[in-house]
Amino acid sequence: MDVLMDFLNTYYLLIARFLFVILAAVTVLHIGRCILRRTKTAHVLAVLDIADGATRLPITHYETTIGRSKSCDVVIPLMMVSRQHAVLSMTEDGRWRIVDTKSSGGIFVNGRPLEKDTLINMGDEISLAGMKMVICPPIGAQELENAGKKSKNGWVHRMKARLSRRRPKQGSIAAALVMLNLFQILAGVQLWLVSDPKYYMDIFISFGFLLLVPWIYKAIAGKLGVHNMAAETGAFFLTTLGICTTASAAPSGLLKQLGAVALGLVIFCVMCVILKNLKRVMQLRPYAAGLSLLVLAVNLVIGTTVNGQKNWINLGFMTIQPSEFVKILFIFTGAATLEWLLTAKNLTMLTVYSVGCIGLLFLMGDFGTALIFFFTFIILIFMTSGDVRAIVLTVVTAAMGGLLILSFKPYIIGRFSTWGKVWLDVDGAGFQQTRALMSIASGGLLGLGGGNGFLKDQTVFAASTDLVFGVLCGEWGLLLALLAVLCYILFLSGAIRSHRTTRSSYYIIAACAAAALFLFQASLNIFGTTDVLPITGVTLPFISNGGSSMAASWGLLSFITAALNFERPRVDTAYTSGPEPKRKRRKMPSRKPARGR
Repeated sequence: MDVLMDFLNTYYLLIARFLFVILAAVTVLHIGRCILRRTKTAHVLAVLDIADGATRLPITHYETTIGRSKSCDVVIPLMMVSRQHAVLSMTEDGRWRIVDTKSSGGIFVNGRPLEKDTLINMGDEISLAGMKMVICPPIGAQELENAGKKSKNGWVHRMKARLSRRRPKQGSIAAALVMLNLFQILAGVQLWLVSDPKYYMDIFISFGFLLLVPWIYKAIAGKLGVHNMAAETGAFFLTTLGICTTASAAPSGLLKQLGAVALGLVIFCVMCVILKNLKRVMQLRPYAAGLSLLVLAVNLVIGTTVNGQKNWINLGFMTIQPSEFVKILFIFTGAATLEWLLTAKNLTMLTVYSVGCIGLLFLMGDFGTALIFFFTFIILIFMTSGDVRAIVLTVVTAAMGGLLILSFKPYIIGRFSTWGKVWLDVDGAGFQQTRALMSIASGGLLGLGGGNGFLKDQTVFAASTDLVFGVLCGEWGLLLALLAVLCYILFLSGAIRSHRTTRSSYYIIAACAAAALFLFQASLNIFGTTDVLPITGVTLPFISNGGSSMAASWGLLSFITAALNFERPRVDTAYTSGPEPKRKRRKMPSRKPARGR
């Protein structure tokens, strides 16, 4: 036994350092392919026949805007039609509904004024301020959609057509999970070799849980409506890195962190069930808004102050950070379906709600989280309104408000006194960041091995939380840390690219907001650790030691999973055939590509 231990201590890490990077790279490669190279594309759901066959437009989205504005999906350039006149949407059972977005001319269906929640059938005549149109089955619609492509005979288009015939390599979730399991086994052995014997059982339980839970989730994912679990696989990879850094820098909190992972998975599954029913989501949004404001207000009153921030609540047996869970409620409330956005004009209400949340965070002294909420708010208003002028005005107003706060609380400026000058006070104000930078430099490309770094909570405060990127680079190497950053980028890319197939704009808005939050928060943590930006004290999603952060990160992931999976109505669409309209050679409205749905 002693000979085996001597052999492992001498030679194991020499080989494992290379295997860690290879296994992680293959895992992320499969995740990226599953997210970015999805085979499903937008398909024609119906055909909108306008003005007795003058124009026939294919409908390829579950929510289609109709109006005079050039930003609409179906543009009708007539003054009698409002800029945003109506939204045509498909219900979850495959039927169609048209909603009046407070137009001036109104909507008539078969000669009768539109009533609330009116469902329409194939062949029904719809009149928008006198402009008549009929929704028809998608018979021959694919030829309509491809008509423009056939007229392009240039060599560039021919070359693109040939290249498009080559089937791209698809990723495999099963292969990614196998590679991840191998990584987890090797990492567990590495940490077991260098850890204190009193933590052996904690390490065994933690990595045993990590080995089994992805496969258990894969077995039940179908019941949640999930068929593409690429985002969850990426989260399992990041969570594994988080358990590795916690086992090294703060081993006493390993089982508590594992419990947070289990809680996060429960929250994730519950959110997936809720998000499947958009009608229920829209009914719950006002309650989520009220609950989030109430939680922050209670935190402000009874919260415990830690490091100048009153953002913790001590429950006796555990301490939680409510603002982390409010992130889920904030995005849940801020996103909305397209018909609700255009009908209710909720930008003002969203602004008031966001100001309330951010204001409470400022009063608690949690400026890092307040900055994350503000960035998420900017993403939400851009996705919901697309009004760049409103965004610029919001940013300018926020900057003026920040200067006003600094005038009343000048001590905040002191927190930025060491920014860019940490090496001038190595043993004082710059102690944390200089040690983190030393750890990053000492790790090189492949790292010193799990447990072999010097950046730990016992020696450097918040090494496993605010400065965890230094632990990750020092022990597991810069290459592995960059692969972790790539996962956040893949989350955002997947959220953006899902607009072609996702059922509702709600999923697009929520997924982009959640993915952007991940990437922005990771940037604050990484650049704060490396002294590129002032240190803000925010965590690295899925990786930093902290139960509230871990559980909330899994909850936020549900929005990305919803965008990648909730694509089609639950049942096949049963169309009622209508008469084939006569075609006329008269140019009328135009169809523009959708802007991100």
